Amino acid sequence: MPVHEPGRTVPVMMRSPRSTLRLISVAWPFVLIVVLQTALATFSLQVSTSLRAFVTGESLWSKGQHDALYYLNRYADSGNRSFVDRYRQAMAIPLGDRAARLALEAAQPDIQAAYQGFLNGGNHPDDIPNVIWLFRYFRWLPVMEACVRDWRTAEGVLMQLLPIGEAIDTSPHISEADRRDIIRQLDEINALVTPLTKRFSDRLGEGTRQVQTVLLAANVAMALLFIVLTVWRLNSFLTHRRRIEEQLSFSANHDDMTGLANRRLFERELERMLAGPKTRHALMFIDLDQFKAVNDNGGHAAGDELLRRVSRDLVNAIRGTDLLARLGGDEFGIILPNCAPEDGLRIAMRLREITEAIDFVWNGHRYSISASIGVVHLAGRNYTLEEALRAADIACYMAKEKGRNRVHVFETTDAAQTQFTANLNWVQRLHRALEEDRFRLFSQAIATLREGGETGEHCEILLRLEEDGTLLSPGAFIPAAERFGLMPALDRWVVRHALDIIGRRKGAASGTYSINLSGLTLKDETFLPFLREALRRSRVPAEVLCFEITETSAIENLDEAIAFMNAMRAMGCRFALDDFGVGMSSLTYLKRLPVDYVKIDGSFVRDMLADKADWMTVEMINQISHLAGRKTIAEFVENTEILAALRTIGVDYAQGYSIGRPEPFLPETTGLAAPLRRADVA
Repeated sequence: MPVHEPGRTVPVMMRSPRSTLRLISVAWPFVLIVVLQTALATFSLQVSTSLRAFVTGESLWSKGQHDALYYLNRYADSGNRSFVDRYRQAMAIPLGDRAARLALEAAQPDIQAAYQGFLNGGNHPDDIPNVIWLFRYFRWLPVMEACVRDWRTAEGVLMQLLPIGEAIDTSPHISEADRRDIIRQLDEINALVTPLTKRFSDRLGEGTRQVQTVLLAANVAMALLFIVLTVWRLNSFLTHRRRIEEQLSFSANHDDMTGLANRRLFERELERMLAGPKTRHALMFIDLDQFKAVNDNGGHAAGDELLRRVSRDLVNAIRGTDLLARLGGDEFGIILPNCAPEDGLRIAMRLREITEAIDFVWNGHRYSISASIGVVHLAGRNYTLEEALRAADIACYMAKEKGRNRVHVFETTDAAQTQFTANLNWVQRLHRALEEDRFRLFSQAIATLREGGETGEHCEILLRLEEDGTLLSPGAFIPAAERFGLMPALDRWVVRHALDIIGRRKGAASGTYSINLSGLTLKDETFLPFLREALRRSRVPAEVLCFEITETSAIENLDEAIAFMNAMRAMGCRFALDDFGVGMSSLTYLKRLPVDYVKIDGSFVRDMLADKADWMTVEMINQISHLAGRKTIAEFVENTEILAALRTIGVDYAQGYSIGRPEPFLPETTGLAAPLRRADVA
């Protein structure tokens, strides 16, 4: 059961295509309305501009026909030929408009001829394209059709002026009778054309007002549609948002896979219960014993299905007032309000039996399931949330320690539980030390015993923990770190900081630096990528590193250890087999393990001068190691007499107080600025 789960960083992902499509589905109606509104506004502006140009053209046309009649009348009254020229200038306007209309009404409209006609009709060049556009595409409208019909009729009457003008051109002098006849004809034409012109103007004005009204209504309708759509979309969005908020609220408080309450909701309810009236409550932690085997053999799908199955069975077995939660992995928690100690124990035993009775089959394989359950009765003392969770965690772990598939009730007088709590305190202290970077590196020299041996620096890097100005040796904290799986994190700290120092140490490229690795790190698949990256960053050659592994950790999983060592040796690293000689099968596995050095355990070296058996053991290990092609290093060399004996035997290297005591491992070998006290630890 994991006691501490380090935080994980969730990567920030980029916007997914699905979310982009969702955004488009929400926004497209608004985009469409904006596009339509823009198109309608543009169209309205175009129509308004064209109508204005058409009205202006009509005004010019009306003035032209009126002036033509007027000047002919003046000519008839006075006989002044200058009025004839003015007549022709005025008549050119309706004639130009007539030529333009005929060009546009042709089977194949002649746009260029129409443009020239309207230009001759006195229209502004910038207005002519709008007039042509309006005439071509909207003369089918009833109001426009009526206007054009009045235009055509009035124009037909006005054309009667042309023969009068031609007659005047052929007769330079006008008689009294001709003058009276011209005046009569002009009066008749004026009587006919004036109402037609007025009707043409009135209909055009009415048509303009109708079109403007329609365009205004269309714009208002589009705006109303936009408002309705906005309200509808906002309502849909708010409804969708409420649904999402409800889902997020549920997801934030429940486990996605099992549907049970999650740790967040569990701790909040437990804290509320602890803050309430002091009645009898119980707290349980449940940890599945064989979950890893199911996950490893059947895959994560099998593990997920097992968790769902266990969740259903546990929910059916507890009281309606109890809260069952999945706390993470294969760990569950139950809050039992108003539960007497005997009832809590009875429920825990029933849950253990129910879990054990689960017949779980996956892909034809049957798996045996059991649970370790820790129970805490909360009525005996005032627990804080942290204390209650910690007590349940300890009780659950003790159930595992005592053989699994059992129930353990938390008792403050339990000696084994007290020892476990002490080790658990070390876990928190080690985590804080890692966060605060309070570990220190020391080194102890390893000397060659052969003349002409290596000349570069050779030492073992050692780990110390600083607390309140005191240095603690590994014996104080390594057992707890090994028990609770923290050694890989400590090993990485050592490697990372050792490489940083080695990279800045003079002559390091020709040295050998030994670093201890734990058995758990040998099983860590992520350590090799970590080491490659650390070497790349530090630019330290891998050849200067020698990793020390203990004999027991190496043979615990021999094939895995050999593969791990070969991968690191391929990078250039070397290996030393530490504490050699204390295992029962040392000589059997020596040839298989790809090590460069064999470190003779100090328990044989320390008393080898007084104990002949130890002398013979050291001598035998040295000879066998040399036969296997390995160099030997003797540990615990504490005086010159042992040093001389080792030279006699032919041991290659020596390490111990006779060679040198551990010193701070720094970029420059100057020692610490302010020496730290050493704690009295085993």
